Amino acid sequence: MKNYSKKRPEYYTNHYLNHKEEYKDYNERRRELHRREPRIRMFQGLKRRAKRKGFECNLKSYKDLPKVPKFCPILGIPLIIGRLKDGKGGGTDNSPTLDRIDNDKGYIKGNLQIISRKANQMKSNGNFKDIEMLYKYMKKQRRKNVKLW
Repeated sequence: MKNYSKKRPEYYTNHYLNHKEEYKDYNERRRELHRREPRIRMFQGLKRRAKRKGFECNLKSYKDLPKVPKFCPILGIPLIIGRLKDGKGGGTDNSPTLDRIDNDKGYIKGNLQIISRKANQMKSNGNFKDIEMLYKYMKKQRRKNVKLW
């Protein structure tokens, strides 16, 4: 079906344009489902990434993922599911994201946690040494500022 649809993109574009209202309702129902159970969307994404990157994945369903906590276990900020208040865009720093605890392992039970997008980005952009250096620098800066007052 995917190959068939790739061969006829103009048909699907026209079909979508002619049935916009039906798709609008479908998209709203889908968004509401993901708002109620965000692990569904996370599971769909992890399956795609595991396949694309060749990671091991032993999860059978979104129910195998950990429950979404109310607060980020790393930063302590509330996790907010859904769109921004203006109805535009996707996630924010407070959005829940799926994190592999050990990046050398795949999407396997016991190696996954749900944390805020902000914490996940901080984790992914630096290794332990980088984060430790940043912490020491910020601690030093804080001591300097305290002495000024």
